[in-house]
Amino acid sequence: MIFKKNKKYSLNDIERLYSQIPLIFIILIALLSFLITFFILESKQTRQIDLLKQKYFLNYEFTQKEEISKFKSYIDKRLKSRFSKEEIHLKNITYKVVGYIQSNRLKEFDNLNNYLRNIENSENVNLTIFKKNNLDILYGNQSIKYLQSLIYNYKDKKYKDFILMYIYSQGSENLQYWKDDIANTVRLSFFDKVIIDDEEYYIGSFSTINSIKVITQNAIIDAINTDDFDIWFYDIILQKTYNFNKQKKYIDSSELFKNEKNTKSYEILKHYFNDFEYSDNFKNYSYFYTKYNFLVSTFYNNEIVENQIKDTISKIKKEYRNLFLKIFSYILVGSTLLILLTYLFINFIKKIITEYNDELENKTVSLIHWKKRFELAIIASNDGLWDIDFKTQKIYFSDKWLDMFGYEKDEVLTFSDWFNLIHNEDRPNVEKLFDKIFAKADDTFICEYRLKTKNEGFKWVLARGKSFVDENNELDRMLMMSMDIDKNKRMKKELLDIELLVEDGKIVIFKLINNENLSVQYISNSIQTFGFSKNMFEKENMRFMDLIHKEDIANVQVAINAAVKKDLPNFTFTCRIINAANEIRWISSRVILIKNHTGQVSHFYGYLNDITKIKLSEEELKLKVEEELSKNREKDRILIQQNKLAAMGEMLGNIAHQWRQPLNNVSLILQFLRDNYKNKEVSEEKLDKFMNKANKHIEYMSETIDDFRNFYKPSKTQNKFFVNESIDTLLYMVRNQYESENIKINFEYENIEITNYENELKQALLNILNNAKDALLSKKHIEDFDAFINIFLYKNKEKMILEISNNGGNIDEEILYKIFEPYFTTKFETQGTGIGLYMTKSIIETNMKGKIEVQNISDGVKFTITLNI
Repeated sequence: MIFKKNKKYSLNDIERLYSQIPLIFIILIALLSFLITFFILESKQTRQIDLLKQKYFLNYEFTQKEEISKFKSYIDKRLKSRFSKEEIHLKNITYKVVGYIQSNRLKEFDNLNNYLRNIENSENVNLTIFKKNNLDILYGNQSIKYLQSLIYNYKDKKYKDFILMYIYSQGSENLQYWKDDIANTVRLSFFDKVIIDDEEYYIGSFSTINSIKVITQNAIIDAINTDDFDIWFYDIILQKTYNFNKQKKYIDSSELFKNEKNTKSYEILKHYFNDFEYSDNFKNYSYFYTKYNFLVSTFYNNEIVENQIKDTISKIKKEYRNLFLKIFSYILVGSTLLILLTYLFINFIKKIITEYNDELENKTVSLIHWKKRFELAIIASNDGLWDIDFKTQKIYFSDKWLDMFGYEKDEVLTFSDWFNLIHNEDRPNVEKLFDKIFAKADDTFICEYRLKTKNEGFKWVLARGKSFVDENNELDRMLMMSMDIDKNKRMKKELLDIELLVEDGKIVIFKLINNENLSVQYISNSIQTFGFSKNMFEKENMRFMDLIHKEDIANVQVAINAAVKKDLPNFTFTCRIINAANEIRWISSRVILIKNHTGQVSHFYGYLNDITKIKLSEEELKLKVEEELSKNREKDRILIQQNKLAAMGEMLGNIAHQWRQPLNNVSLILQFLRDNYKNKEVSEEKLDKFMNKANKHIEYMSETIDDFRNFYKPSKTQNKFFVNESIDTLLYMVRNQYESENIKINFEYENIEITNYENELKQALLNILNNAKDALLSKKHIEDFDAFINIFLYKNKEKMILEISNNGGNIDEEILYKIFEPYFTTKFETQGTGIGLYMTKSIIETNMKGKIEVQNISDGVKFTITLNI
């Protein structure tokens, strides 16, 4: 773009504008002239052509209108001629009958009737004879009835008389047209009077009933067939055309629409095909017979007119084209001359501007240099700049100042606007300083005050400024700079508030210098809670480390050094201190690291909080926890012992059951040996055989004792074992007892080897089996059923799953979650201790690091043990 918004133009820009704008202006004027010329000539050409077309089309339409009018007049004449012939014919017949009657004087009536009938048949007419005095119809009563039906009720005699009276009232030789408007028919009559024997007779002839519509249509078709008229005909009711395509024949309009063309004839036909009503749009090309719904139209064709004026239009276009080219050449020559003159003028102006530009650029370079230095100074100070015009009382604020307080440019415009924003408490001090400036007692302004921000808050600023006077020593303006000190002011106030808050409290605030002795720069009065005074640290040079217990000094120093080395923003530590009464107190401290301008830690700022009571409470709680743990361990030991005693009771029953059969066998063998050891018939070999059997039974009993002893031997270390083999060993020891109670144990398994405590797993499984047995026996007391225990051992990913289920009935859902609690039992006190399943859960989850779950299944309970492989 040549012109840019808010751009400040240099002399080079002005020179460039001088060199470009005139040329662009001349080119635009030339283009505009071309366009205006083109549109004016085009408009005139179009208007002239339209006038020509209008003239020719009007002439053509007038010709078509004349053609329709001429055709209508011709049809009217034909119709009139048609009825004139009919009138003459009726007159001749009537006169003929009158002559016949006058010669015969109605003497032979029969012969008269025959005569009349012959005439009617030969001449295609109807005859009527009636008397005037009594209105008696002698012949042709049917014709009078027809007339009566047109006008009156033909059944009433008096209406017939009215018709006859009307006829003779018209006198002799009267001609009448009897029209039926409903049927669109007409009938002619001619009556004449004859006097015979002083009686007046009226003799008349009637034409046959003719359809006017048919007569008119025939007249139209006959006229078209003469080739004297270029006309086509359309019967709107029948929707048929005649001579539509200049073929003298009838064609259905629906057939014509199959090959519809964009002509006026098709437009007319389409209108009357869809709408039977007359339209004025086609009155110049057609005539509508409203009474008969006939339409006649000319062959209106625009192409005829267009062909006539085609050459004339081409000539007009050529004339305007030549005129445009002529004007175009004039504009082109004029524009070229203007451009040449402009170029010479531009070079002259350019030379003048270049001289001034060189001088101005030298001054601008110097100004830019100082401007940049000034801007850098303003940016570095991060201050808001503002300027007061004392004469206009207007004030200008920089963007930085406006951003500082949240205002827009048009919101603070005058000195009074700014002054009203100052906090009420600070306004007197500011007003006092400005009074000195207005009195010219001072020309500088330095003041801290609070100014209202746009969000209804206040912000502290430090304002500095200098006033300037004009040549009349009157105050002209004042340049001001504002620094945002709100954050520092608020921080100082917050620090003072914190110091006041803890000054006499239990929390001690301190500030230490980061040196070898950690000298105390500040400490709050709350140090008195430890028996020391503030002056002891700030004036008598008592060190911070003098507070710390000698055993904790090293730990505190390590915490400080680590925080400095890791560049932490803060750190905490807990240690003991010695108060003035030489008592040990526990404290908790949080310290913030404060850095100087070089990035080095210069001070430590923090607090001390006395947590002695908390520490003592923690010690007491620790002792109580250890005491309770000891009690719980003793309880667990007793529970385990009780569980083992209960299991041993079960096992003694199993041992007795296991030994019963071998002892019986050994007893029988001993009796046999006692009775037969002296019997010579018993061979020594046979005695040895029985001795071997006895030894085998004794070995079996010994192995049983070893198995039970190993079962109760605790596993001190984890070992690898096959779970299925371990379960088989357990089932071997207890199977006989379960079989004696008619409880079937089914065991399905996969070979799975794990590393864990084998005997603890057996103990847990035995407890579950005993609980299942008790449930099954309880149910057997109520009902008879096939009791069973199913054991499934399988592997799922890296887990061993052991499922033990029975059909001894469900456990109530409300107590299901309690069955692993100690001393919880659903049996009578004499039947259970309530520690079996508690110990099972302890063994599986605490010792073996597994998981045990229980759930109700169909008519039973299922325990699921999960262990890592």
